[in-house]
Amino acid sequence: MYPKRSIIVLFLLHLILTDFILSQTHWETIIYSNAYWRYFVGTISPPENWNDIDFDDTDWQLGQGGFGYADGDDNTIIPNTISVFFRVKFQVDDLNNFLGLVLHGDYDDGFVAYINGVEIARSTNMGPPGSFVTYNETASIDHEANMYQGGAPEKFLINDTHLYQTLANGENVLAIEVHNVGISSSDMSGIFFLSVEIPIDISLYGVPPDWFSVPLEFTNSHLPIVFIDTYGTQIQSEEKITAHMGIIHNDSGELNNINDDFNHYDGYVGIEIRGSSTQHFPKKQFAVETRDSLGENNNVSLFGMPAENDWIFNAPYTDKSLMRNAIIYKMARDAGRYASRSQYFELVLNGEYNGLYVMLEKIKRDKNRVDIAKLNPDEVSGDDLTGGYIIKIDKWDGENLGGWYSDLIDYSNNRKEGFYQYHYPKPDDIVYQQKEYIQSYIDDFEKLMKNADYANPVTGFPSMINWDSFIDYFIMQEITKNIDGYRLSTFLHKDKDSNDGRLVAGPIWDFNLGFGNANYDEGWDTEGWIIDLTEHIWGEYDWINPFWWCLIWIDPVFHNGVAARWIELRENTLSDQYVNTLIDSLYDHIGIAAGRNFERWSTLGQYVWPNYFIGNTYEEEVEYLRDWILKRMNWMDNELLGSHTNMCLIPEKFGLNTVYPNPFNYFTSVQYSLPIGTYVKLDIFNSKGEHIREIYNGLDRPGQHTFNWNGKNKNGQPVSSGVYLISLEVNNFEYNYDKAFHQKVTSLYKETKSVTFLK
Repeated sequence: MYPKRSIIVLFLLHLILTDFILSQTHWETIIYSNAYWRYFVGTISPPENWNDIDFDDTDWQLGQGGFGYADGDDNTIIPNTISVFFRVKFQVDDLNNFLGLVLHGDYDDGFVAYINGVEIARSTNMGPPGSFVTYNETASIDHEANMYQGGAPEKFLINDTHLYQTLANGENVLAIEVHNVGISSSDMSGIFFLSVEIPIDISLYGVPPDWFSVPLEFTNSHLPIVFIDTYGTQIQSEEKITAHMGIIHNDSGELNNINDDFNHYDGYVGIEIRGSSTQHFPKKQFAVETRDSLGENNNVSLFGMPAENDWIFNAPYTDKSLMRNAIIYKMARDAGRYASRSQYFELVLNGEYNGLYVMLEKIKRDKNRVDIAKLNPDEVSGDDLTGGYIIKIDKWDGENLGGWYSDLIDYSNNRKEGFYQYHYPKPDDIVYQQKEYIQSYIDDFEKLMKNADYANPVTGFPSMINWDSFIDYFIMQEITKNIDGYRLSTFLHKDKDSNDGRLVAGPIWDFNLGFGNANYDEGWDTEGWIIDLTEHIWGEYDWINPFWWCLIWIDPVFHNGVAARWIELRENTLSDQYVNTLIDSLYDHIGIAAGRNFERWSTLGQYVWPNYFIGNTYEEEVEYLRDWILKRMNWMDNELLGSHTNMCLIPEKFGLNTVYPNPFNYFTSVQYSLPIGTYVKLDIFNSKGEHIREIYNGLDRPGQHTFNWNGKNKNGQPVSSGVYLISLEVNNFEYNYDKAFHQKVTSLYKETKSVTFLK
């Protein structure tokens, strides 16, 4: 098998240093962020050698770090820009005294750092290591600074090559370029520190900041140890790099020591940073693909899980209980549903201890994962075409992205509801006929859900979905009150018609913000249904639950099915005793590894987005989780088995409720209420009764609805200043599944409101 190479050598050296040197060393800071740097705002490209020691920077402005705007933590405020370049010189009297070097950076949005013109570190959103970055190049994704929120900067260890071959005795220069995600971005930040490990009997520089921590000593664990060596290549997002993975996993009860042989896996992997909002955390999670020596997929069994090649290294960070995903996946499996199997381990990344991780199975089609038919590109007709498919509702992040928009969703105000992504077959693999089939199936399902008779047991949604899977999916989302449930990280799959080809909900995925771990959308409250979420603002976009989930939930038959299943699960899988035993067993299993994790990532007692509860100890975090789950289940007992609240916020009567702002000169929002699903016409007329524009004309679901009018007519031209009438007409209708809706049968409701437009 592939040798351990430098990873074991590094740790043997580390052990030697621990015995003979490390106890006699200390860390000092060479450069503080508030030092005076020469800086240049990137309105044009800087000189090619701007980061070299010999570059003459006397024409550059002089300012105190950090550099940026809008975060309130910048000593030098710069104008809105794509980039800023800054450099500071420092002295090295004797390089032999340098035993280690670390760069700390707090940045918004991306950076590349150099010493004497040689790159030493860069953020993952600034392209591959070593690649040239132009002055007007933006970061690929936004990255929020941490220090102004009470957090610590990210740490970038400088390897020995840069330490001993890049640095020189005498004068050196640290040069950094910070790039924004866009010229219209509201903030920017560049705060950097350079620190060195030196013998304890000398003092060369200054005392490190309060947040500074000595690199953690790590020699053994009762959990498996996973080593990743990227050979000096930085791990990127959306593109896997080749690396080596070694796993030490001795027999139960025997400690795993870092100098043991790789006895569980010893070979190649592809690895990339994964996730969406989690990419902003300093503790990264990874997607890992086991490979053979030729770089091809290598199916292996890891920790007793069925053989496969795609794995997730989940990195609990905002979840300081370290167990939210593990808990809900175990609950789902014990309830008879497939959910990713898991294994805790401790990760050593390029010679540095990186904390506690959870290995998970990636969601994919496989007989031991999502067990549906394999769909080949040549299967384009008959029963073959009807399955299997996995589709996803999620953010538009990640590689190989493709999908389609629902035809039945209004996309005014940039809302992102109603985008279905191909998960299997992948966008690069799925062929035209397969795209057409699965789109048509979902389209028919949505049209059916718009029908007033959508719950008909013969012709309604029960005929198109796997009833039991939707009930279990609902329970798993609601027991966690997962604020991302239904609207993000949501999977659906469909097998061939010959194998019960109805739509199946699941597998469940991503619960780090569940179980009371969110300070928005009332995620902290043990009461209230998360399926009721009808409005949610994520940045400038709406991310709300698909409309059909609410309609399914308010169906009395489905509601009763949920109640019956809840009674069944509460007797065993979801009993209070089950929850207490599961939490206790995970707490014992994680053990002292939790302490090492929080020594590596100092988040206890600190706010990490979007924490509601902030415990000072790990034990407090675990007890908060336990108490929250038990209270949540008690609330669900009362709701499902007794009287229940108004589900999905369905209004009691028709109404044209709000027109705001009024008067307006840019756009106004029009809100109306529907107690039932029916046919709606929403139109604009001028004061003479002349038709100006149709806002909406079609079927609509029960609930509160908002449409925007931008003051333009049907031809897209701005209307004149004056008073306009907004007309809501609600009609009964006939519906034909093949020919869409027919004209109205009876008028149910009519109302108008006036609004004033000012140019």
